[in-house]
Amino acid sequence: MFLLFLLFSFSTLLFLRLLYILPSTHPTPAPSRSFPSRPKHLMILLGSGGHTAEMLLLLRTLRHPALYRRSYIYTHGDALSAAKGVAFETSLAGCGAEKAAHCVYSIPRARRVKQSWLSTPLDAVKCFLGCISLFWKTGIPDVVVTNGPGSAVLLIGVVLGLRFLGIAHTRMVYVESFARVTRLSLTGKLLYHVVDRFVVQWEGLKKRYRRAEYRGVLVL
Repeated sequence: MFLLFLLFSFSTLLFLRLLYILPSTHPTPAPSRSFPSRPKHLMILLGSGGHTAEMLLLLRTLRHPALYRRSYIYTHGDALSAAKGVAFETSLAGCGAEKAAHCVYSIPRARRVKQSWLSTPLDAVKCFLGCISLFWKTGIPDVVVTNGPGSAVLLIGVVLGLRFLGIAHTRMVYVESFARVTRLSLTGKLLYHVVDRFVVQWEGLKKRYRRAEYRGVLVL
């Protein structure tokens, strides 16, 4: 009986801790516009297809880029996204922007296009372990930004684990793809309740998902 009580108490504490680290079900208030007192570590997940193009368009709206140390993350086999990240940093320097440290890292892909669901769990585990190793290399970021690649689920999962353990206070931002007009992507559905800020680019999505933030089209 005592063992059951301990098990119940432990489970309750874990559940309460999980509730504590998860964001509110209501829209997150707009952040203050004060500048950080030290450079912030911004981790950006790039993805194949249009994800990288949209992400780099988002980053062009970043004010005072020198205030952010940027880590670009791409998945194995997606060298094009890595090259675009480097080209983006080169273009910032060419425009006379203040220089900030930036690095490019790769992680295993969570799932390949048209991959069998039977073999997906093994690749997902590899991706999860790769994300843990990534934080060991880069340090824990202040902010993680993603916009839809499937590997985002594993990356955000690691952040949640670190927050659960009290190791990290990383903010998680998800920006739904411009291509999603009436419904969320699978990645968006999985992350909707766990990220700190969930941004959509179509007003119709805001009406359907009350936690979402709508700030107009961000990638044009």
